[in-house]
Order: sequence, then structure tokens, then C-alpha cells
Amino acid sequence: MIKRVRQFWRAIKAKLTVEDRVFIDKYLNDEEQKLFFAMRVYDQRHVLNVAYTAQRIKKQEQYKNIDDDLLIRACLLHDVGRTAEDICLMDKVINVLLGKFLPQKSKRWASVAKGLKANKAKSFWQKRRYALYIYYNHAQLGAEKLNELGLNDIAEIIRYHHDKIDNKACSELQILCLADSLN
Repeated sequence: MIKRVRQFWRAIKAKLTVEDRVFIDKYLNDEEQKLFFAMRVYDQRHVLNVAYTAQRIKKQEQYKNIDDDLLIRACLLHDVGRTAEDICLMDKVINVLLGKFLPQKSKRWASVAKGLKANKAKSFWQKRRYALYIYYNHAQLGAEKLNELGLNDIAEIIRYHHDKIDNKACSELQILCLADSLN
């Protein structure tokens, strides 16, 4: 739980630096940047931290034949299924707590919200339910967005970034999962 408190504190203080923007420009094209900047600043900061961590991890001996561009782009885009319009920081906090203390109920509540859209939801509770749906399904939703742009290789990596993976998974997915868990 201490890790989650640290994540919350980092989210409150999140900002992007000039160096971060140069890094983003280096790896993401205009269409990809639209997806990146549709996320809230704390999610942008998170995915940047994941990318920087992934750069350090890939230097380890066990990772060979890494497609650096694919890895960093997947890191930067792995949470694009969570947009600023869909989920706010307090939704995220509540969702983490629900997932921790009421995992079955929260997944059931999220599945009911599949047909809702955050901006079309009629009530406060429908919006929260939709945020819960996004929380649990952002990897799949992000993969669908990337497939629409023809970024199938990145989509296949981020689709599975919250699944249990084994050592047969591609190295880019293994590194993304490890870097994400460390941030």
C-alpha cells in the first residue's frame, strides 16, 4: 500500500519537463502524440517514467535483440486507453481501493458499465462505474485505438501489459510489464 501512496503523491505533483517533451517528440509521431496528450498529466508522467525505467532494464544481459523504438513507443502508449475525459485521479484512487478490498464486486460493477460513455453518463454513479470499466479494460481499449491507427505491433504488446506473462512473451512486453510494475 505504501507504493500506492507514493503513486498518489507523484500524481499530485506530476508535470512534464522540456527534456520529457524532447523525448516524446523523438519517439512519437503526431497521431501518437494526440493519444499521449489525451491522457491526464499524471498518466503522461507515469508512462514517461515507465519508458525511462525500460531503457535501464533493457541494458541487462538477459534481454537481447530488443527493438528499442518499439519498446519505448509501447511504454509511452501503454495507458492510452485511459483518457482525461474518462477517468480522474479520485476515480483512480477509488478504483484501486475497490480492486484491493472488493475485487469481485468491482469487476462486476465495471462490466455493467461497458455500454456507458463518460460524457454521456446521466448520473454521478454511472460516471464512476464507467471509470471503473476504464480502469479494468484500459489495456484492451488502448490496443483497439492503436489498431485503428495501424500500430498493430504496439497494440499487441500493450493489450497484455496487465496479464500474467511468462518468459515466452516477447522481450518488449516483458520489459514493459517489469517497468510498469516498478512505477
